[in-house]
Amino acid sequence: MDPPTLTNDQFEALLAQIADYQLAHGSLLSLPLLRERLDSPVPIARPVGVSVFPTPFPSALFHDALSLQQPMNRLYVQVAGDPEWLGEVLAELRQHDEFVAKLWSIWERVRDEGEVQSLECGVWRSDYMLHACTAGLAKEDRSAVGSGTNPSKERTPREGEPREGEKDAFLNSQLKQVEFNTYSCAGGGHGNIAADMHSRNPPNNTIRDVVQAIEAAHKAYGPPIQGALTAVLMTVQPRNSNTCDERPIEYGLSGCDPPVPLFRVEFNGEVLRHCHLGPGRELLYRAPWASEAVEISVVYQRAGYDACEYDEQGVNARLLLERSRAVKCPSILGHLAGLKKVQQALTRPGALERFVEPDMAEQIREVSMPLRAMDATEDGLAGRRLAIREETAKGYVLKPSLEGGGHNVYGTDITSFLRGIPQEKWANYILMGKINPPVINNVLVSYQEVYYGQVVSELGVFGACLWRRRRVNQEPVILNNTLAGWSFKTKPAGVNEMSVVKGYGCFDCPRLIP
Repeated sequence: MDPPTLTNDQFEALLAQIADYQLAHGSLLSLPLLRERLDSPVPIARPVGVSVFPTPFPSALFHDALSLQQPMNRLYVQVAGDPEWLGEVLAELRQHDEFVAKLWSIWERVRDEGEVQSLECGVWRSDYMLHACTAGLAKEDRSAVGSGTNPSKERTPREGEPREGEKDAFLNSQLKQVEFNTYSCAGGGHGNIAADMHSRNPPNNTIRDVVQAIEAAHKAYGPPIQGALTAVLMTVQPRNSNTCDERPIEYGLSGCDPPVPLFRVEFNGEVLRHCHLGPGRELLYRAPWASEAVEISVVYQRAGYDACEYDEQGVNARLLLERSRAVKCPSILGHLAGLKKVQQALTRPGALERFVEPDMAEQIREVSMPLRAMDATEDGLAGRRLAIREETAKGYVLKPSLEGGGHNVYGTDITSFLRGIPQEKWANYILMGKINPPVINNVLVSYQEVYYGQVVSELGVFGACLWRRRRVNQEPVILNNTLAGWSFKTKPAGVNEMSVVKGYGCFDCPRLIP
């Protein structure tokens, strides 16, 4: 279960190979703020954090997670197509959470005006961790990758000493879902490169699969209303650090037959400056260097998930895109379907059966952790009683309906956090039972230093769906429902968050074990 023991020279040679592979294959994070500070004429980047060795993961549970993705896709197609149910679930959240209220207001305005595009696309990711009821987290409380043994001082990684019963806890673990992401699902490109670097089975083709999903939506859009050309529009964040995860999709689309053009536009100001609607509400984009506009077939959202992006300009930009004839990936309802409050509501008795068959509902229920509301309902009041006492809060994670990592509150910190905010804001959160992953040893390398010690991993399974919405209370017509690869991330066992971009975890590859 431990990583191999290497000599000093072997270890240094391996690190050099990893560094060269990352540089050669774009396993990098851009550093736009540093570029601005240095007034550099060329981009500045650093390698993303990666594991030195693949991390063991039970083969059966890996394949279970893959087999669940198409049922998960179908579930969220149904949820995104049920605005009545979503409205009821989000009713109280909309009163106290300004971000959710803005998103719902955009949907209402589109609904009232009338939608002109029934096609929808989703590129989604379902995240899982191993859960061992007898396994505890490591005692260390490290704040980021890099806090641990540093081979620059101790050149050879030491053989780890697993705790008593640790291997059994690992092999007997259960698969549990962390969350289901419907918006701006990142990491596919980086995960693909890490898997290729480790040259391990199972193969991973996330970039190819996501490209095929967007190409299918592009083709389904049909011929343009204006002009002779259609193209995909990718919304991106200004001062974007994750271009190496996004650009491979653009390059993959350019290699399709026929090629699919893709234009990048910053959310939100550039959307308003360079996009407008035609007479049939076709979305027209004119690049700064172009004299004519191109008609947009698909809006692929890689920005617009952070509350700070929705000032007046951001709301107007999102509304413009949603009102358009372009296929949205995802639509505003698809975005709302991925909120943590919705994930919690789906664990209520009978909720899953509203959307999927009983046997499928049971499969999904088996990977769910206990989830409680924090609102004024009976379930929410029970959740509040658990969260406000340190002795019970230690078994939970407090989650807001936000993406991007770094927003959760863990264990006994929940109590003091809640006491520091008004009670009416408590409804903005859900309470999730804490997953207790079994810990094993591995080596992680980041720009800070090399970490050797106990780690835990998270498996992200990508899915892609293309469907046609019908009238309320009518079944959507699913045109494509596919597994779209996976990503695998690993972090030191004492670190709560997993975001690689924010420096908590590393991209990795599973070493499947019987």
